Amino acid sequence: MRRIALQTTSWLSILLCISLTTAARNAPTSADSKLVRLDKIEVRGTRLPVDSITRLSGLAIGQEVNDAIVNRACHKITSTGLVKSIDYGYDSYPDKPGVVLVLTLIDEGPLFPSKIEPANDDLHIWQLLQSTDPLFTRELPRTEKALSYYSVNIERCLKAEGREAEYALPIVVGDANGSPSEIVFRIAHYKQMRP
Repeated sequence: MRRIALQTTSWLSILLCISLTTAARNAPTSADSKLVRLDKIEVRGTRLPVDSITRLSGLAIGQEVNDAIVNRACHKITSTGLVKSIDYGYDSYPDKPGVVLVLTLIDEGPLFPSKIEPANDDLHIWQLLQSTDPLFTRELPRTEKALSYYSVNIERCLKAEGREAEYALPIVVGDANGSPSEIVFRIAHYKQMRP
């Protein structure tokens, strides 16, 4: 019995050492967690407006950042479904204390033309969307996240117009061969429940 207890204690000691080693290996290094001042943001490789990408990221000039903060900012951008991936790096200069953050984006594709139905809502809602942010164009990828991002923002525009009981239903329309050809955001009414 004592021998089993010693073997169990030995295995527990080994597992504890392995766990501590793994935790130490996965812990952020001081370089990863060190905060640096953000002096400039450069955006490359995208069709989307630089100001829109910066706004989506939530980052601001003068802000203190590290890898964790920049990773969260990149996730905010890719969560729209408009951007597939982001690579980033820092440019630093010996005569300046801050850094330049360089974001290199790869947009989602392919892009499909889109419209809003009914047709009498189309122009007005597109104008509202684009006044909110110029990244809302009439071409977008058919990713689930992009469709949701556009739908949510169309609904915000509807609500701003006092149209609380309406929502945007995204529909991917196919051509005669069954390939996607366009995206339609159909304005629909919520069904009212009867008492």
